[in-house]
Amino acid sequence: MKGIILILTFIISVLYLWYVFAIIYHLIRFGVGVKPKFLALFFFIGSFLLLILAILAYSQVNWEEILKFISDKIKMISL
Repeated sequence: MKGIILILTFIISVLYLWYVFAIIYHLIRFGVGVKPKFLALFFFIGSFLLLILAILAYSQVNWEEILKFISDKIKMISL
């Protein structure tokens, strides 16, 4: 179970960082002057902190309990 969560966390992290990179790249590449570059730096730092906060929050979740709750509800609905 932990292996699947680790793989999903890795995939989500890579996709999220690619999205952040695309935004930062376009702000720096097509922005005129210094303001877009400061905005890109501010966005990068904020998104990195939010990513770490999200990973820490998801690592605290008890996934077995949630899956047990969902399977119990599915069994109750199917009866």
